[in-house]
Amino acid sequence: TKSMRKHWLFTVIAVTTFTGFSSCSDDDDVPTPPETPVTGAYILNTGGMGSNNSSLQLYDPRTNAISGDIFEKNNARKLGDTANDLYIYGSKMYIAVSTSGKIEVLNTKGANVIKTLTLKNEAEQPISPRFFTAAGDNVYFTAYDGTVSRIDTTSLEITGKLNLGGFPEALTNANGKLYINQSKYYTMPEGGNTISVVDIATFTKTKDLEVLLNPSEVSLTADNGKVYFVSVGDYADLRPTLQCIDPQTDIVTQICLASKVANKGNKMYILYSEWGVEDSKEISGLDLTTGVKTKFIDSKQFSNPYTIDIDPTSGNVYIGDVSYSSMSDMYVFDSEGNLINTFETGIGTAGAFFVTQ
Repeated sequence: TKSMRKHWLFTVIAVTTFTGFSSCSDDDDVPTPPETPVTGAYILNTGGMGSNNSSLQLYDPRTNAISGDIFEKNNARKLGDTANDLYIYGSKMYIAVSTSGKIEVLNTKGANVIKTLTLKNEAEQPISPRFFTAAGDNVYFTAYDGTVSRIDTTSLEITGKLNLGGFPEALTNANGKLYINQSKYYTMPEGGNTISVVDIATFTKTKDLEVLLNPSEVSLTADNGKVYFVSVGDYADLRPTLQCIDPQTDIVTQICLASKVANKGNKMYILYSEWGVEDSKEISGLDLTTGVKTKFIDSKQFSNPYTIDIDPTSGNVYIGDVSYSSMSDMYVFDSEGNLINTFETGIGTAGAFFVTQ
């Protein structure tokens, strides 16, 4: 059924075979950008569940060069199974490798592993990390054991763990609080329509905010200080919808249909693409001041537009046309919607993540 779409995608990933990427990791065939770009984008590829073929690439926008798997090249081993999220904070980046039950911490200048955090519960079973955010001297991550945890960015030790229950997903911080999506995992008979609010100073949950069903993989704090997130609904009657939280009041408002979003300044870029829904592909720009939405680019050029990210330095927009059975493609547009470049990425591309130092 359509309500199983999210987890059907994981099934698709699980049965795909990882073919063709060896050419992308061959340094003789693919130009490798500098390891210390002034600005650049790391591309995270999820790979296939059970295939141990997650990968990390580096794109240099000055030369339009895209590397092969820079993680394997620089660390003499594979990244792992089902890399889900990457977060750059200071001079380090944090990668959640969900099925492998670990977090890899790397330096941004070279993608060398500094530390691997192996995550297990009291029964020594792996815990699946999901998403990151950061505040002050800490990085926070959610995990499918129903928790949010705190990593000290200096010691790289986990210094706190808070049980929220459910299946927490994407999170962000605003006004001294963490806002944590509580997804409706397909095994849950009820729930999955709240956002947990955690006070950062005390690291305690203060309340739950009721939202539309299944807030999942999108949560960000825009430049205006407000929290924006997407509830994906039930993949049937309830449509994926962008919502906003004012962190001063914690009042929730609905905005428009959306699958993924990215922000720079007073503009929100909105990708709307619903599986199984005819003519649902739409990529727009939303003025957060006026509320006016306008067409950004023609979405019909994509087979499966699934990721959208913005380079905070240039304002260029990266859109991932994602495949779970073959290589994906990344399209780079300027802020006016003009195509700059297209390049091939790995299987199940999770997005572009930017180095700005």
